[in-house]
Order: sequence, then structure tokens, then C-alpha cells
Amino acid sequence: MQKDTNDFDIRELRSNNDDNPLLRFDAMMAGVKNGGLRSVGGIHLLVSYIVATLSGRVKAETITSAMEQGQLANYFEVADAISKMLSSGVIKENDDGTLSLGNTGGAEIELIEKDLPLTVREQSIKLCQTIIAKEKFRRETKVEITETEQGFDVLLCVSDVNTDFMRLNLFAATREQAEMIKEKFISDPVAVYETVIGSIFANE
Repeated sequence: MQKDTNDFDIRELRSNNDDNPLLRFDAMMAGVKNGGLRSVGGIHLLVSYIVATLSGRVKAETITSAMEQGQLANYFEVADAISKMLSSGVIKENDDGTLSLGNTGGAEIELIEKDLPLTVREQSIKLCQTIIAKEKFRRETKVEITETEQGFDVLLCVSDVNTDFMRLNLFAATREQAEMIKEKFISDPVAVYETVIGSIFANE
């Protein structure tokens, strides 16, 4: 019986091809920087590595967004790779939308680490973790932008359940400045909170 073209198996990718899958240059390169992945096989390997490393914490859209932001691989190639790997069972989607490894064992992941450049591995994980953290902060923090006669008031809140640990109000002259303050705060509200508290007690 002919194998479905959507089927993908990491072990077959590595064992049936003598050449490094990263050197085939068969993937679209739009939006990919120098040093990014140029092969379909390499993209599959990277997706597997990310899912193995961040199992149960990373979603498909997180991986595609991270690869696009870091210009490590073409967005559509990554999305296609994830779709095929889900269909073949190499990775699986959990009830909460996160991804985990399917029928691929740890031994194959160790081999993948040898195939992928260290910089690509490290940057991909860092980008995914940043996006995951930002999504978490978006759920747990609150930012309100209110237009006034002078400009914009930006209210920043660090909260936990029903308690506001910090309510900080800043002035912004323009909508662009207000949105920039919002994004900077959301990216790491804990750091903002710790900086404010540290400054208050610095002179004691």
C-alpha cells in the first residue's frame, strides 16, 4: 500500500537519507534570514525539537509565530510541517491546544539535536518561551489606556486573582507612546513591579 504523502516519520527522515536534511534547500525562503532553515526536513526536525523541549506548554500558533518573528523558517512551511506531523502522529494536540510528542521517542530527539545548529535550537526555544510568557502576562495583567485633553493616561496593573499588587498610572503624549508603554509592560510586568519596589526601598 502506498504511503500517504502527509505521513511523516523522523526516523525515516534520518535513516533513509544519507545527506543532511538541512542541506536540501527545498523550502520556501520568503521571510527567512541568513542562517535560517531552508529545507522541509530541517523544519520538521526543528518543530519536533521544540515540541519535545516544551511539551505540554507550546501551541502550534506559538511555534509558527516564533519562527516568523525570528525569521528562522518560512511561516507557511512551518504551518504545513505541523499539520503533517499531527496527521502522522509524530506530534499530538492535547485538550488545551498544547502539543506533545506522539510516536517519536527520546532517542530520536537526541539525534535531532545533533542535526540542528545550536544557535537555531536556542533561538527557537527562547522565542517560543517569550511568546508563552507574554500570553500568560496578557491574561494576568491589565492595561487601560484612557484619552484625556492633554494626551493619554496608561494604567498598569500587576494582579493575582482578586488582588492588585501594583497600580501604576503613566502619562503618554500620543497614542503610539501609550501603546508602546503597554507592550513593554506586558512583555515583562514582573520586572516593572520589581524595579518600582526596588527603587522605593533603595535608600533605606
